[in-house]
Amino acid sequence: MAINNHSAELYVLASIIYGAWRARNQYVHGEPFSQPSSIALTAIIDASNGNWVAQLNLDNSWSPPPSSWLKVNFDGSVHPNIRAGFGCTIRDDEGMLLAARGVGIHSRSVDMTELRGSLSGLELVKSFLYSAQGATGGIMVERDSAIACSTQNRILVGVYHGDIESKLAWLMMECPTLVISQIDRRANSAAYFVANQARLSDFVWEREMPLPQCSLSHSL
Repeated sequence: MAINNHSAELYVLASIIYGAWRARNQYVHGEPFSQPSSIALTAIIDASNGNWVAQLNLDNSWSPPPSSWLKVNFDGSVHPNIRAGFGCTIRDDEGMLLAARGVGIHSRSVDMTELRGSLSGLELVKSFLYSAQGATGGIMVERDSAIACSTQNRILVGVYHGDIESKLAWLMMECPTLVISQIDRRANSAAYFVANQARLSDFVWEREMPLPQCSLSHSL
């Protein structure tokens, strides 16, 4: 396991044990349950970003959405002379990772990466909602970019310009209740981790799939 910190390794182990226990209870009660790859990927992403430390500080940590809602986190990663990446994660009201997408984008602009990446992120949300496991009372969208939040809220109320924003508007209208908010970067670290992976290789993952064939799987 490519995690050198002993405390992080304990966090991964504890997270996997909890996920397995939760899946067992869901199976016993005839409910949909997480596959082993989902349980493992959730633990790896959280530990790789230091979320095991962030959880000690509730002001800077990820928190689950209300019951029956989904929480979607977006983030972009831009570096000079390297293609940019956009990351999206979808989690349920107990914090279990349900789906993730990483998309590489040829751009040096953070704002353009966030805007173009949002299309791929919302397409993943839309496809997930139409699947059997996608029933939800609403969607909470979180990102750490103030500009991206402002743009998405503007589009949400029907003010948009250009082809990309027009496409975003249509995708947003096809989703159930949306709540968009800005969060501390430290609470958005899982989406940032996925965005960094996307600079190397695009991938889409949902909870019944094997681990994605990118450097995420090399963390095992």
